[in-house]
Amino acid sequence: MRPLSGAALAVVDSQTRAGDFVFNGQRPLVAFTQLKAKLDAASDTSGWVLHDIRRTARSLMSRAGVPSDVAEQCLGHVLPGIRQVYDRHKYIDEKRIAFEKLAALIGQIVDPQPNVVPIRGQG
Repeated sequence: MRPLSGAALAVVDSQTRAGDFVFNGQRPLVAFTQLKAKLDAASDTSGWVLHDIRRTARSLMSRAGVPSDVAEQCLGHVLPGIRQVYDRHKYIDEKRIAFEKLAALIGQIVDPQPNVVPIRGQG
């Protein structure tokens, strides 16, 4: 299970539902080639692969202070070595916090706010 951040839930909730699945209504998304081509055209970008999104998310989680074990599990990776045998905790709450931190950092990057606030009565 991977919990969604509030920002991701807002995107999902804003989609029109025509069936059991959110983004195409009738079946799970499995082929991303056509969707990526549409995204490239709509955003006027090229030269990237879908795996770049995972790499960027993982790097941003480090930047946001998400513990490495949790960030790796957010990407679907297992704990290293013998730990995966003994640690059966699902880290759901930890993943939820990680995705909220990631969403907050992306929000700061996409919509930076000035870090100087005028003193009341000034400016």
